[in-house]
Amino acid sequence: MTRLLVAFVTGLALLTGCGKSNKVPPAAQIDGVTVDLPKLQKALEANTNPDVRNQITQVAFGVRYGDYPKALMALDQLSNNANVSEAEKKVVNEVLEQVKQVAQKAPAPAQ
Repeated sequence: MTRLLVAFVTGLALLTGCGKSNKVPPAAQIDGVTVDLPKLQKALEANTNPDVRNQITQVAFGVRYGDYPKALMALDQLSNNANVSEAEKKVVNEVLEQVKQVAQKAPAPAQ
């Protein structure tokens, strides 16, 4: 009886999994502009090229810390990278336009 109970609980645990979800987090709102970094990351997640991975990281850091010129430069490099497919470039260009809008609305840096 105990073995049956252990087998049932183990089977139930295997069926429910660890609760990890494949949901993409929502896009961020920055100064009233939706910047869909999760869509960019999802579109390029299968791309294992080190330059592409580094540029995605630079985009994320640039947007997170308000360094929009850095994010725009990395997005431009992604859109011109031969290792990025046309479908991926379409998403890159969407996010590039979103970051441009945020950069235009951002206050000028203090001098």
